[in-house]
Amino acid sequence: MSEVKINPEGKVALVSGGNRGIGKAIVVELLERGAKKVYAGARNPETLVVLKEKYGDRLVPLKLDVTDEATIAEAAKVASDVEILINNAGVLKFDSILGKDAAVNLSDQLAVNVHGVINLTNAFVEGLKQKDAAAIAVVSSLAGLANMPVIGTYSVTKAAVHSVTQGYRAELAERNVLVAGVYPGAIDTDMTKDMEMGKDTPENVAKAVVDGLAAGQEDIYPDVMSEQLGVGYGSSPKTIEKEFAKFIG
Repeated sequence: MSEVKINPEGKVALVSGGNRGIGKAIVVELLERGAKKVYAGARNPETLVVLKEKYGDRLVPLKLDVTDEATIAEAAKVASDVEILINNAGVLKFDSILGKDAAVNLSDQLAVNVHGVINLTNAFVEGLKQKDAAAIAVVSSLAGLANMPVIGTYSVTKAAVHSVTQGYRAELAERNVLVAGVYPGAIDTDMTKDMEMGKDTPENVAKAVVDGLAAGQEDIYPDVMSEQLGVGYGSSPKTIEKEFAKFIG
């Protein structure tokens, strides 16, 4: 638990991948909880028209591709007032670590899931350090704590995201910046539509993320599956590994 606690009321936030799924739900949750302004990053800002109509000037669509350094640099200029940075943008490919396309799939996902987090966070971190209090939340996955065979290379990237989050936490330990890792299980989004298992809602995840930041939580398990498996991770990492191994085939 961090001593830094970030209530969204009156704060300025940026959410990457803010036009659908978990990202969109977090944008809405922040606004509903009184955020002064939320920049919603998306490759195509036009997909945010409906949210813009509802929330007006408090919602700022922002062209953002976390694999494109030019859009990241522009976003950092436009959104220099950000106090809460939510790294949510990500991609998922269903595959086995033994598959013939594993190396290619891994490279494609690393570009978004890992390099994207580092490039976006590094573009904003100096500004965040200057704020009285700030937060960086990074959406990883339970699959970052133990490899799930049906999403083998994705799991590798999310394990890297877990390590990146720990790195930022260590680097910013003496600063007034909360660094939180978010570890969802199966969530009902377009990304997981082909996964046949019980899924929680993006809205429940968003509420847990915002609650977690307000409470100063460094590790957020935001849904039923992650609560069940993630809470025991510290004492028995093998538990998740064995559970996920059952998904082979």
